[in-house]
Amino acid sequence: MRIALAFNAKRSAAETDAEFDTHDAIASLATLIAAGGHAVVPIDVTGSIPRLCANLETIAPDLVFNLAEGERGAFREAFYPALYEHLGLPHTGSAASALAICLDKALAKRVVAAAGVRVPAEVIAPPAIVKPTFEGSSKGITLVPPGGALAAIVGETRARYPAGVLVEEVVDGIDVAVAWFAGLGRLPALAYRHPGPIYDYALKHMTPELVDVEVPARLPPDVARRLDEAAARAFRALGVTGYGRADFRITPDGEIVFIEMNPLPSLTLAAGHDELYVAAAAIGHPPEALIAAVVAASG
Repeated sequence: MRIALAFNAKRSAAETDAEFDTHDAIASLATLIAAGGHAVVPIDVTGSIPRLCANLETIAPDLVFNLAEGERGAFREAFYPALYEHLGLPHTGSAASALAICLDKALAKRVVAAAGVRVPAEVIAPPAIVKPTFEGSSKGITLVPPGGALAAIVGETRARYPAGVLVEEVVDGIDVAVAWFAGLGRLPALAYRHPGPIYDYALKHMTPELVDVEVPARLPPDVARRLDEAAARAFRALGVTGYGRADFRITPDGEIVFIEMNPLPSLTLAAGHDELYVAAAAIGHPPEALIAAVVAASG
């Protein structure tokens, strides 16, 4: 196939660009896609939408391999898939509707809770977790300790992220994730062992060397089974197709708590950010198989 590899180029190390991809990362991914016998044309979607549409018309792809996160708006991740759908172009990953639901953390929580999975409760006093409603990559997440200035931190967070703010209970435990790829199924669970009370932006992007990604996660058999069931319910309830990653916390007593769904997780191979490939390798799937599964699910 002729595949357009759509992405937002990383222009700086600023938090606003945290979810975007470097040209080196895109080149590596293009090589993986091309290994399947496809002709790959990278295209940076940032900027003029009319120019993007003209470029897509010129490329005339059989498929858009979508990594575009969008730059602004409450449903920024859904914009480009919606555009491809409007143009009649098949694309990888979930439909625009699912991406819109998943980026809205409050709505995603209600959907997953209705499917029988525990989610963090909303609170009005510290200790609390304050987070933007419409963001990813741990941007803007703040832990407010007992006696902390919750109102002030909520105000500061809302000033930075005016689309909305969530205030949730602090769920003690370990951070885990379960990825799923159509055709391959759910991958072994990942555990993120780190020194902080929460897996925040600083740990994820500024000091990743302090985070030990455990693959597969060392969990008691009963906890591992219930985590897999919770992940299956979350993927199904939110309508995720193609691939995605569900994030949870497991409490000290083994309770599974859904945190959020990422229907557009990173597929770059950069060291420290390649855990989906490591999880796939743990059950015998090389990187080429992971990418081939993403492409095949879009046909």
